[in-house]
Amino acid sequence: MVGAPAMIEPLLAAAAVALVITGATAALLLTNAVKRVAGIIVAGFGATLALAALGAPDGALVASVAIVFTQAVIGVVVIVRLQESYGAVEAPEIDSSDRNDEAREDEP
Repeated sequence: MVGAPAMIEPLLAAAAVALVITGATAALLLTNAVKRVAGIIVAGFGATLALAALGAPDGALVASVAIVFTQAVIGVVVIVRLQESYGAVEAPEIDSSDRNDEAREDEP
């Protein structure tokens, strides 16, 4: 079973690429802020998995997980703020609310 880790590394790399692509696609294309943050988290853990598959040192892996966690916390804070300010987390609803506010400001 000496060759088992060598066989697993390409599978880890492929899974990492799939996670990064899936997460990035979700973060770019979805309109729901919660799903966008989830996509960023998935992509971040995919990048961490890629570092592990490439044999990165433990410190780099810990730093990567800390960065993903920090992004998740900031994302949740932004989502809560959007919900408080707009009453929604969907981008079209937020954009509509902004357009309505701007229209009211333009009126004499």
